[in-house]
Formats: sequence, structure tokens, C-alpha cells
Amino acid sequence: MFKLWAFLRRDSDRLGFEAYRAGHVGHHASMMRRLKGLRGYCVDVRAATPLVERIGPLHGEITFGESADFLELWDSLSTLYFDGPEHLAHALTPEPTRATADGLSLDPDWNCDDGAYLFDVASQTGGWLGHCPVEEHLIVAVERPERKLIKLLQFFRRHPAQSESAFRAAVVGRYGRLTSSLSALRGYTVNLRNRADEAAGASWDGVAELYFDSPQAFRAARSDLALHPELCALERHLFEVLWYTEVDENVIVLPNRDPAPDFYFR
Repeated sequence: MFKLWAFLRRDSDRLGFEAYRAGHVGHHASMMRRLKGLRGYCVDVRAATPLVERIGPLHGEITFGESADFLELWDSLSTLYFDGPEHLAHALTPEPTRATADGLSLDPDWNCDDGAYLFDVASQTGGWLGHCPVEEHLIVAVERPERKLIKLLQFFRRHPAQSESAFRAAVVGRYGRLTSSLSALRGYTVNLRNRADEAAGASWDGVAELYFDSPQAFRAARSDLALHPELCALERHLFEVLWYTEVDENVIVLPNRDPAPDFYFR
């Protein structure tokens, strides 16, 4: 499975934050979900309330090295899944999916022309903003009840004392096993930066996705004295920087990692 991330910033000259949320999750997502060969699509909109206000003093114990202007760099993260990078190359190929008097036809209204007005296109040209493939490690499959969960993105960068191979093995190994034992955890995925994607390296080497019922559930789980000291020590051993951001997840196309069926589906 090929997983692609797009960190995006709104066109702040045209749209306030809530207007951007409606435009992205609404019209834009309805266009993007029709990409050819799409196997999953989620839009994570940055939460309005900083996590430090939600979990209190714990925030200072589990974060270090966060950039002061980090939250100003992006407003949402889009996640797209394809069977492989070759499928991404043909994702914009129009398909006859609109029923008309002449049968199935190409939809002349299907386009993504709102992107020029929705996003700050200039911001996608440098740094780690923009599109980047990631190597996904699904450690705890997401269990989504029929209500909103909180989703945390845990950004981290490798400590220089760690070799890349040892670091990757530890993050999905010992550290992943410890984190997966947190109580009330409803999902846990570790994403490591694609080694060919050098543009992302300045800010992060990986991002974990963690799901809980509430900020209180995360705070209680992460404060558990049976795990907290060991996790803190290991984090300072493995990571040069580590910080969390809460996002509001919108599942547009539920990720399907099984082999694709031989019929049209979403």
C-alpha cells in the first residue's frame, strides 16, 4: 500500500479557518474522493484548541523541541492511499461514472479547480510542506465507534546519536510495543519518512497517529506510572525533538488495505 501525505495551508486572504474547513471537507473532498484507484482518503483538520490547554502539565513532560511557529505552517493534513505509486500517476484520469441519458459518461463537473482558491499554493514550494510519501506501520488497528474520537499526531525527529537503522527498528519495535500498551488506546500507526523524501527531513523523521476517546483518556493513559518513566526515558534516548498536535479526523474513504476487488468501489 502506497501512502501519501499532503500538509496544506489555507488561502488566508480569502478564507477564515472555519470557512476553509467547510471548503476542504465539503466540496474539495467530494472531488478528491473520486480519484482513480483511490484506496483510502482522510482529511485531518488542525484542532482549534492547542493540546497544552487540553492535557495541562503533562504536555511539558512529553514534548520537547517543538518549533514555536509550527501550527502556523499548516491547517490540514490529507492522507491518500493507493496500491502503488504508479496508481497515483494515473489518479487524475477521468472515469465514466456519471449516469446520463446516454449511459455512463465522463462528468464535466469533476475537477479540482477550487484548489487555487482554497490553498496557499505558494507555501507548498519549500520546506516540508506539500506532498510526501510515508512508510506506514499499522501497530494497533483503528477502532472507530459511532462518535468522535480524538486523534493525536506525534511528530518526532531522530536523535543524532542513533543510527537510522537502529532508530527505525526501535520506533516500530520497543517504543511501539510500549506505546501500544497504553490503556484506552483505540488505534496506533507509525509513519516513517520515505528515505527518498529529503525535503521533509529538516522538521521530522516520523509521525505517529494515536486515537483515544478523549484528552482525559490520553492524559490518564500517558500518566500511568507503570509506563510513564520508561516512555519518557526512551523518548529522550531516541528523539531529538518530540511534540503532539490534535486534529479533527474526517474519513472520506475508509482505508482498505486488502487486495482490490474486481469491481468499482469506494
